[in-house]
Amino acid sequence: MKLRLATVHDLPAICVLGRIMHEESTFAPMDYDIDCVKDTIIDLMEKSQLVLVAEDTNGEVIGGILGKVTQTWFGKDMVANELGLFIHPDHRGGMLAVKLIKTFVKWARLAGAKQIRPGVITGCEVAEMLYDRLGFRRCGATFLMEGV
Repeated sequence: MKLRLATVHDLPAICVLGRIMHEESTFAPMDYDIDCVKDTIIDLMEKSQLVLVAEDTNGEVIGGILGKVTQTWFGKDMVANELGLFIHPDHRGGMLAVKLIKTFVKWARLAGAKQIRPGVITGCEVAEMLYDRLGFRRCGATFLMEGV
């Protein structure tokens, strides 16, 4: 398993994984636009944000994490947000999620983040427990109202 920064050549694989993640998330009822995904990924890359992919031994992209460090709206401190963490279903159950999260944390600290704020949008209790075990604490909730 190898982690590396993504390149534009990874966009097709990221889009495929993104679609699977979208279908498993609370965003599933909403549209999934590949052009929007590509634009977002390219924007993250151009602004030196985190687009990290995981490759299997054959060089196939099987997962990744997206992160962004920005100034808070209320002050000058920086906060890191995880925009998406995903591992293809065929490659789950190992240590890849831990490696992706720890790399995100290291990147966020190097980028000057005072706080690191990942999220779970799938309702997956295993993911929530993983963040708990890695030293994160719950600090709120996300709510959803459909049909607005």
